[in-house]
Parts: sequence; structure tokens; C-alpha cells
Amino acid sequence: MSVDNLRSIEARPPISLERMRGGRPVLTAAPAHSWESRVVLNPAAVLVESGPAMEVLLEKWELPENRRARLREAGGAVVMLYRAQGDPEPSKDFSPSYLGLAVLTPQLELVNRRAEPVIEPRETFHDFGVEDPRCTLVGNTYYLHYTGYSGVHQTERGVAGVTQICLATTKDFLDWDLRGPVTGDLNAVSNKNAALFPVPVHGKWLMLHRPMAGPGAMTIHLAEADHPDGPWATRGPFMESYRYAEFARSWIGAGGPPLSLGGDRFLVIYHQGHFTREETREYDLAAALVDFNQADPVISRIEPLMRPSRALEQRGDPRLGVDNVLFTCANYRLGEQLIVPYAGADSRIFGATVPFDRLVAALEPDSSEPDDDDDDDLE
Repeated sequence: MSVDNLRSIEARPPISLERMRGGRPVLTAAPAHSWESRVVLNPAAVLVESGPAMEVLLEKWELPENRRARLREAGGAVVMLYRAQGDPEPSKDFSPSYLGLAVLTPQLELVNRRAEPVIEPRETFHDFGVEDPRCTLVGNTYYLHYTGYSGVHQTERGVAGVTQICLATTKDFLDWDLRGPVTGDLNAVSNKNAALFPVPVHGKWLMLHRPMAGPGAMTIHLAEADHPDGPWATRGPFMESYRYAEFARSWIGAGGPPLSLGGDRFLVIYHQGHFTREETREYDLAAALVDFNQADPVISRIEPLMRPSRALEQRGDPRLGVDNVLFTCANYRLGEQLIVPYAGADSRIFGATVPFDRLVAALEPDSSEPDDDDDDDLE
């Protein structure tokens, strides 16, 4: 179907995500910590299965033995690198974003949370905020692509800033090599929503990104590099949003890093943003099947896969004023399930799940996969 043809946001998807923990948050703001006292949101999340690699991390993190035992019993650890904001800082007169570190079970039960941030907004390339990270394991190194929000100049309406795709790498999530803005042409305009593919495709590393201006602005673009360190060259627009009868404007951006299905095929979870004609907003989650063996790699899409319907997804921190939003920067496969950590109303973190193979089957061409779960995603 052409993206120019009007669709309805009310159309029932063939399959949908199910909220975990009865829709209760897996992580909320910590009033005792000034840097995360207001909101936590948009986490990267990496599953580290039980074994030698996890044991090295447990030792590095100096976790108490009872917490180590809990993660071993659960079969692994989910390392969550989450964005957080506190009250405005007097020296900046605004609330910059920090990155915090929490360790959870694979089923998103909190086990440990550090009291101090792991990346602070102190460098010139992210002095306004360290935002919306995505994390991909390459070899034995974790690549964290995030939005570096930096101040530029004073305007009549306040301080204006620029967003750039930045890179930080680590082996243990505590010691970080801050690489700064990625090299190449991706930051020629304000850019964000960078998600690195987990394996090369046809000899090239690929990354999704979403320019804020220029040709194809506010659509998902594709970039390539010979090495995950860059330099990156954009291939241009890759996916754009469908048009919806209920909204004046819609756009899309990457969610978590794409998940490999083998044979240069990938499952991509992404977000849709919408503005009504009254300028109210809605952010939904969506899914796509991508096959780089095809002339048009985007084989099929499910939009939306999940919409905000719970109170804690529809109403956020009143001082922030970001309501009616689902946003994800992470996804991982756990056995037969796909787990999607996500933020609700830019204020707290939740988890959702769906059978992995059923989602892929629903995305296969000519699929008629039914959604036989009478859940409350469409309340």
C-alpha cells in the first residue's frame, strides 16, 4: 500500500504487544538522586546470558552475592542504560539528561541500580543532554549510539541547541570511551535515532538514523560504513510514515537495534509520531520486516503495533508536559519471546512482549496471522 493512501490509526493490527508486569513500570524516577528525580525514559537494553561473560560483569559491578545468585537463577542479566532528568540545574537553568545504569533479570525485574550516572552531560557535544541510547554488541565491545544534545546560541526564546549522533564504547558499562559525534556526513544537519545493525550486510555495516532537516526529513534513513567506528555515509531515505486520517502529520524513527533473522533479513521495531490538527501528539510502536536481498528491502510493516492506552502512558510528569507517548530504544529475544522495554509519556519505563516467531510470521508477505489475544492494548 502506498504511504500516500490514507489509513486509520484505529485499524486493528494482526498481532500486538502485551504489557508485562500487568502494565506496572519496571523503573521509575528516584527522588533521592537529584539527576534522576523527575523522570526516567528511553533506555538501551542488552541481554547478557548466564556464563563467563556475565560473571566478569558481575565482578566488575561488585554486586552482592545474593544479587548475583538472583541473576544466575534468572538465566542472565539485562543491562539497562536509561535516560534520566531531575530538576533544573541552577548553572544551566534547564534539566539536562544523564544516562543511568540498572541491572534487571531477563523478565525485567529490577536487581540493582547505581546511585550515580554512568555518562554525564559534561562534554561540549552533549552538554544539554545525553539522550535516547541504543546499544549493539560488536565482538567484545558494546557500541552505544545516542543523541548528543549540545547548546549553540542564545535566541529570544532561550537557548537553542543541536542534536548529533554520538558514539561511546565500553566493555563493562562502567568505563566509557566517549568518541563524540560520529564521523562522516550524518551530522550535517541535526540528527537522532541511530540504531546499528548487529552484523554487516553485503560487506557493509548499516545504521538507521532520522535527520531533522533536509531532504527526507523526519523519515528513517539508512547509512553505511566499512567499520562500525565509521566514517558513515548516508544512503538517504529508507522508510517514511504512512498517512493517517486522524492526524495532520506523521513521522517515524528507529526503535532498538534491528534483530537479525539470518540471510540478511531483519526485524525492525520503530516508533511513529503523530500530531493532530489541534497539535496534540501521539507516539506509537510499530514493526517492519526488512530483507536486503530484495530491490525494496522493506517487505512489510505493522503500524501501529501498540498505542498508549494506560494512564501512566498517557500522562507524564506535568512539568515536562510530554503525554500520550510510547517510545523504545531497545529490544531483545528471550527464548520464544521478543521483549521490548519502552518509556511511557517520557516519564517511566515499562516492558512489553510478543511471541517472536508469531510477529515475524505476521509480517511475512500475504500473512493472515490472527490476533487471538483479547488483551487491553486497544482500550
